[in-house]
Amino acid sequence: MSSTVVSSCLNILRRTPVKETEQNVAALATLISDEEEMEDLFQRVDSPLKIASDPTAEGKKYLLIDHSRDGESHRSPWSNEYFPPIPPTDDGGVFKPSQPLRNVERIANEVFESYCHMYYGKGENVVSSVYLWDKEEISGSNASMKGFAGCFLISKIMNDEKESGFWNSIHVVDIGPTIEGTAKYKLTTTLLLSMQVGSSTGEGSNEIQIAGSLTKQVEKTCAVQSSCANDETGHILNIGQMIEEIETEMRSNMDSLHVQKTKQVMDSIHRDAGDRKRSSLMAAMMTRNGRL
Repeated sequence: MSSTVVSSCLNILRRTPVKETEQNVAALATLISDEEEMEDLFQRVDSPLKIASDPTAEGKKYLLIDHSRDGESHRSPWSNEYFPPIPPTDDGGVFKPSQPLRNVERIANEVFESYCHMYYGKGENVVSSVYLWDKEEISGSNASMKGFAGCFLISKIMNDEKESGFWNSIHVVDIGPTIEGTAKYKLTTTLLLSMQVGSSTGEGSNEIQIAGSLTKQVEKTCAVQSSCANDETGHILNIGQMIEEIETEMRSNMDSLHVQKTKQVMDSIHRDAGDRKRSSLMAAMMTRNGRL
């Protein structure tokens, strides 16, 4: 349960521009004296994704998120290395997925990149990343079986004469152990949208800004392909289907909640402005004709 302080901060953030989330969270954090509440606030808020390039993978781009961070460095899903590099330590080094899960992560990045290209297009402005991490072993009769977790990320940046902004999809999934051929999936998805259409240059302004966020959580128990029951790659298909379904639904909700609502407001403003203009013209014509 979040405290009243954290809930109040979240309410404020819902009313601020999405592109300014990071700086607004930092500002609100300075007003919180309790460290646990401050940490809870940072964990509850999704900031716009940042992009970096992997110098060891031909400059391939990847997305930065706390799940891939160690100190001030972030791990690349393409090379499995941290940038800036982290010096070796006495406690065994930096956090990385186990080798079997790293193999799954590599395949997931290739598959998710294809999904990203299919729905969001190709180009330097579209970037995807997948990060997976191991969970602690489950005690009991299935102690040898492990669940794992991961995040699937998409960022699309728009920057041309007619429109600019970004779209972020953040999917965090928790996968339980495979028991009798089935596994339980808990998926939390957040969509971030910030878009500016038109231009404010010249004598008048025809600029429209649309921004908002949407979060949804679903749980589902799915059968894991029998041929892959002992191989985590069998989960990729189930996760991919869940992400596709929830993104389709949430894109439609985002359109009706933000885009269509903005269009209705703008249409209403234009109608009101048109009525006022017509009334002013009629009054001027009647004045000239001496009817008033």
